[in-house]
Amino acid sequence: MADAPKPTEKKPPEPRELFKLDCDRQLMVARFTACGRMLVAGGYDASIRRWDLCAEQTVEVDRVEGHHGWISWLEVQPGGDLVFSADTWGRLQATRGIAGTPEIAWHHEQAHDGWIRSLSVSDDGQALVTAGRDGAVRVWSAVDGRLLHEVKDHPSEVFAVAIHPAKQAIVTGDLFGVLRRFELPGGKCVGETTLAGMHFYKRIQDVGGLRLLRFHDKGRTLICAGGEPQATGRSIAIPTIHWLDWPKCRIAHTARLGAKNHGFVFDLAWHPDGFWAVVTSGQPGSGQFLLLKPGQEKPFFNSTKMSNCHSLAVHGDGRIVVTASNRNSQGNGAVRDKRGNYVANFSPLHVFAPPGSDEKPVAG
Repeated sequence: MADAPKPTEKKPPEPRELFKLDCDRQLMVARFTACGRMLVAGGYDASIRRWDLCAEQTVEVDRVEGHHGWISWLEVQPGGDLVFSADTWGRLQATRGIAGTPEIAWHHEQAHDGWIRSLSVSDDGQALVTAGRDGAVRVWSAVDGRLLHEVKDHPSEVFAVAIHPAKQAIVTGDLFGVLRRFELPGGKCVGETTLAGMHFYKRIQDVGGLRLLRFHDKGRTLICAGGEPQATGRSIAIPTIHWLDWPKCRIAHTARLGAKNHGFVFDLAWHPDGFWAVVTSGQPGSGQFLLLKPGQEKPFFNSTKMSNCHSLAVHGDGRIVVTASNRNSQGNGAVRDKRGNYVANFSPLHVFAPPGSDEKPVAG
């Protein structure tokens, strides 16, 4: 008697694109506001861009000014009304009322000496930590911008930082793939862990692979994301995510998400339906939007239709926005218009409904 055929594994439903928002400049980071009404983004024109999701049609409203360099990082205060933004000239800014009539609550023109590479907000929304190219790591009051703690003279360039939900520790990730844990208050270093694959050296060139640190599961897990560099220059790396047990920082799980030309994981977010949303960017014109279940090594959804994806965010209703940061020349030569003027690259924002959602598309 012939064996009964094995049941075919059902393919998970795929997200569908609801609409696309065009922006005339490149955007580095996008987030939904805590109230869910507004999509905000920052990028190369030194302003915070805003789209009203509750309007009959999703349209861009007035920009928020104040920055002078590229907005390198932007985060929303959990459960609050503030949006924190940082730029490549060292300015740190808190904006209140961004979903209505925005005003700058506080700012530091020189929070760091130059490029602020990473910003993380505590789960209770009361503190934020920044890391700059100047080697300093600083913890600030989210309410009034007061400097609370400082880690000076970090031994190498810091690329990523995160603050533990209990606010009793911060963790940094550096050029060489080294994680350092610092106590709060005081800033004493209490441990180091090296992710050797997240650093590459050749011909006196160091390539750092660690791009993002994020706490998950009420602080029991530390996520280290970025890539494993394979060569110097040109973003040649294998996108990689490590899940580490906290506080011992032992690797519990690793996912490598593509070939070496796919580059680095630049952003990720936990979706309430129980999976990770991830974006990668590497070679000019490349990019992935991935959905990955916990404990899995391969995504159940992978789209390569969007180029150079640098950011994503998950809305409270499950919608996902993906920022495709580089449309036009894609780095392959200079594009000029009919008058001979050089044309800037731009960032379309793609808004998706989650897998299996019955939500009707929002007018775009």
